[in-house]
Amino acid sequence: MKNLSKNGGGISRRQFLQIGTNVGLIMAVAPNSAFADGHKDLVVAIPADLGGWDQDYLAFDLVGLATMKNCYPYMIEYGVKSVGDAHVMDTENIVPVFAESWESDSEGRVWTLRIRKGLRFPSGNALTAHDVKWSKDRAFAAQANVAGIYRMIGLSEASQVEVVDDYTIRITQSQPSSLSSHIQVICLYVFDSEELKKHATSDDPWAKEWATKNPQSGGAYNVTSYKAGQEIVLEANENYPLDQPRVKRVRLQVVPSAANRRLLLEKGEIDIALGLSRRDIDDLRSAPDIKVISSPSNEWVFMPMSATVAPLDNSKVRQALAHAVPYDAIVKNVYNGNARRSTSPVPLDMPGHSASGYPFAYDLDKARQLLSEAGVTDGFEVELAVMAGDVEQERIAVIVGNSFEQIGVSLKISALDPGTLFQRRTEKSIPLQIASGQMWVNDIEYLLATSLTPGGFLNYAGYDNPRVQEIFVELNTLADQSSRAKLFTELQDILADDVPWLVLAQPNFDLPVSARVSNWVQPVDGLFRLYYLET
Repeated sequence: MKNLSKNGGGISRRQFLQIGTNVGLIMAVAPNSAFADGHKDLVVAIPADLGGWDQDYLAFDLVGLATMKNCYPYMIEYGVKSVGDAHVMDTENIVPVFAESWESDSEGRVWTLRIRKGLRFPSGNALTAHDVKWSKDRAFAAQANVAGIYRMIGLSEASQVEVVDDYTIRITQSQPSSLSSHIQVICLYVFDSEELKKHATSDDPWAKEWATKNPQSGGAYNVTSYKAGQEIVLEANENYPLDQPRVKRVRLQVVPSAANRRLLLEKGEIDIALGLSRRDIDDLRSAPDIKVISSPSNEWVFMPMSATVAPLDNSKVRQALAHAVPYDAIVKNVYNGNARRSTSPVPLDMPGHSASGYPFAYDLDKARQLLSEAGVTDGFEVELAVMAGDVEQERIAVIVGNSFEQIGVSLKISALDPGTLFQRRTEKSIPLQIASGQMWVNDIEYLLATSLTPGGFLNYAGYDNPRVQEIFVELNTLADQSSRAKLFTELQDILADDVPWLVLAQPNFDLPVSARVSNWVQPVDGLFRLYYLET
């Protein structure tokens, strides 16, 4: 039985905050504190307002989803671990939050969620198993975000989520899955069902219209004020079941201009500026009263190659290009050394990663030899698509293009607007492109589902290998970790030969903040967690 009511290695949020206190991570509070207990408002500049407050229907909106991560009650969450001087989410350590425990049967197919007693929403309504059941019924009815991702772990019907008693839920999957807890970290958020029912109508039985316009609360923070397009004010939830957030009030200010976000940070009028360019961040490293928090990231930058466009349909050509990328030059000149060299299509910190997945070093002689073996002796021209206005992608394109010229490969660089890029990615009509990704689930099975099997929405290259598909299907119902590890090794051996991508680098996450901010925890999903922060 997998019992996750206690830590499984790594540390919980409670332990993390205690460690922060012990090692002096709590910084002196500014003298103009707005609170009697010594806490001043934390002001965060965000690049855009959220697209709505209903998480069941909100997709591809990082600001909105991050805000909800702090406001909705979530049953379980990842723990925290230290990597050097940085703090990152520990995806191998699931901790209960609003749950009291989360455990499976011996097969990993039937999961039992026990909810802490005595919890209440801001409305005063008790949080019970009936709210969890209603929330998941709503998600299945929506057939949107949660319903889609639940299918990965064998959940497709509302009837698979059952109320055992007022504080216990049983979830029965059609198959065991090693992804179950990871998916539930994303999906086990809860609505105040009694409140939403008040706003339901016969035409809108799930109160979608009301939920979209009205903030949801009851998580680590409650929304106390919302001015659309201007500001969201959050206050720490006194009924939060874990340690209280150290910052009692957070103001999320909508500042669309990156230049204005930078200026506000330099003037000391905000504490955190989200969404600044790497160039801006590098400029701020030496600015007074500002520091740049840096931590390893699971984001990786890569170049998908279409295996259906000649001569890229020849694996030896793809291997040749892998030897013609000046990796160190990219890390140095694009990321100022603040990145790690990728060594597999599987990200560096993902369990099962092996350097055998990408055994390529910068070697132009080897690249020319492989092109000769492929019968490509006269060189060729190929289109390289980049996101218009993305300075980093443009720099990479120039560096790679200059190197490729030395082996007779000419790049025709196309700077595409987001709409055109999305359309062409959907059509799989781009021979070579620069892309970046961040897996919300730190697992190879999820990587395959999204990026390396037909139908994956990040499978920009249209990669299709029958054995890779078989491995993916085997992983779907395989919970034994040693058996999974063998498949991970085989997979990366295949990818090393096929080379669907040129894997370039994993840039570190950098965040410019005022000097008084500390205890940032780098999320695996890109959604900020405000409740760890100190001022």
